[in-house]
Parts: sequence; C-alpha cells; structure tokens
Amino acid sequence: MLIINGFFENGVFVPEKPIADIKGKQKAVLQILNEDERQERLTAWKEFSTIIRESDEVLEGEPERIQFRDSEAATFL
Repeated sequence: MLIINGFFENGVFVPEKPIADIKGKQKAVLQILNEDERQERLTAWKEFSTIIRESDEVLEGEPERIQFRDSEAATFL
C-alpha cells in the first residue's frame, strides 16, 4: 500500500510531493478526515498510551508482535 499525503481543494487532490512510479490504471482510495475526527483519534491513542505507561501490572514471558489488520490503526503509532 502506498500512502500519499496531501490536501483536497476545489475538487482536486494535491499531493505534498510528486507521485512517481505509478504505472497504468491503479485502484485508489481517498480518505478525507476532518480535523475533529483526526483530533479524536489522536486523543484516543494518547489516552491508550497513558494507561499503558501508568499501569503497574507485572508482565511475564516474552512480548508477542502485534499485527494490525487496519493500516489506519498503524498510521497513528
């Protein structure tokens, strides 16, 4: 998956940097986030992080890798 940051203005998506190496017709998804949604997600991740750091639970064994199925969730790590 290729993630391209940019902005959408007057019906046109404008990438932050030039897009290269995309050949032929490619399926694409444009996700438009308003600032409220973005802030809610950041706040939720910060709360999650705070809870983890403040936990006094003793962990045993070796940690396991977490594999996110949703690329959006991995974006905010």
